[in-house]
Amino acid sequence: MTQIAATATVAAQPINPTRLFGKIALPGALQIAPFRQIWGALLLIHMSRWVEITVVGWVIVEATGSPFLVSLGVFARLAPFVVAGPIGGAMADRVNQVWFIRITSLGRVLVAILLALALFTIGSNLWAIYALTTIGGLFASAVIPALRALYADLVPERDLTSALGFESIAFTMSLIAGPIIAGALLPFVGAPLMFVGTTISYSLAVVAMFFVSSSLANNTRTIENGSGKDESRLGLLKSIAEGFQVARSRPIIVAVFAVIVTAEGFAFTFLHLIPIFATDILGGGAGTLGALWSFQGAGELAGSMLIVGWLGKRISSPGKALLIAVAISMLIGIPLGLSSRLPLTIFLLFSLGVSASMFTVMQSNVILLTTPAKLRGRLIGIQTMFLIAFPIGAVVVGSIASVFGPHVAVVAMSTTGLVLVGCVALMFPQLRERMSSVR
Repeated sequence: MTQIAATATVAAQPINPTRLFGKIALPGALQIAPFRQIWGALLLIHMSRWVEITVVGWVIVEATGSPFLVSLGVFARLAPFVVAGPIGGAMADRVNQVWFIRITSLGRVLVAILLALALFTIGSNLWAIYALTTIGGLFASAVIPALRALYADLVPERDLTSALGFESIAFTMSLIAGPIIAGALLPFVGAPLMFVGTTISYSLAVVAMFFVSSSLANNTRTIENGSGKDESRLGLLKSIAEGFQVARSRPIIVAVFAVIVTAEGFAFTFLHLIPIFATDILGGGAGTLGALWSFQGAGELAGSMLIVGWLGKRISSPGKALLIAVAISMLIGIPLGLSSRLPLTIFLLFSLGVSASMFTVMQSNVILLTTPAKLRGRLIGIQTMFLIAFPIGAVVVGSIASVFGPHVAVVAMSTTGLVLVGCVALMFPQLRERMSSVR
């Protein structure tokens, strides 16, 4: 007997954009389409930035062989944060954030083009490289407040930690992969063509940002001053000054800034002396140095993934988490400074990376949660100023190490930092309380 199978029309199931391959649920903030687009652009930007940093360092070393001139390039990249952070923060509160991110990304494209042209035409001219690196640092630091303020507008409060965690993941993945890519390609394509590549990558990030609707940015950032004028009519300097006034008037913000300065200056001093520990203490070479950096980066990546995948939504007091992360970093620094065995040093560096990722995410989380939307850009901009404590810490620990040795230097800085962060915790009990978003 012939069986006739009845056929029925089966409607095609639409692909759920919040699930990977239509099946696996995307975690946290990645379920929000505009954030996914911004994160994709951010990944390209960070990757291009770390390739650029690696190539610039290589060009300076090849041209001069001078560690001082290499460090001068690092200073040129970081120094703009002191000025551009507050200015970028004020701009983020005055203009459409999406457009501001697009414009700063276009600025990075221009810098990459000029770096390529400079190397093609005038060769390794250090002053041209330093000048363009400084301009690139201006764009890199100015955009941070707009990005983080935009996260708070795009994602619900419960996913804000996730959004900041994904930003950390993009940074750490790029920190690991960017130098590897640059190191692998440089012997074959040369520095000028590497900058052509970063130009293309930055350009793709700009294209990705144009897929993000500018109407998503919070355009209600008007602040009434004493004369009844709104924020858009305030001068830029007055707007920046108002940000500092608000920061000073909020004890919890002052506390966060104090923790940031303490952590940047004292918690990660081992990182400044990694080349010394790799060669003089551990008896290794370039391979050992690379392994130490890789495991620290791997720890940061693991910590960021832990935050977005499980820990983020379970933290009711980001301020307490911030204090714990910094205290753990200080505690890790003591045996790390004393270690003379490679396996122990690698384990401790990985652990330091995990706690560092928590520190990075929670500092911005506290500021965004405790600041009204109309002021977030300026407060994040002021936050970036305190990154200057990191290179200052490098000078201090280097000076101590030159007199008393690297072991004493790292242990002394970590112990001092632990005492200081304890004082901050006692002086500002607000930092240990539960937090909810201020609108």
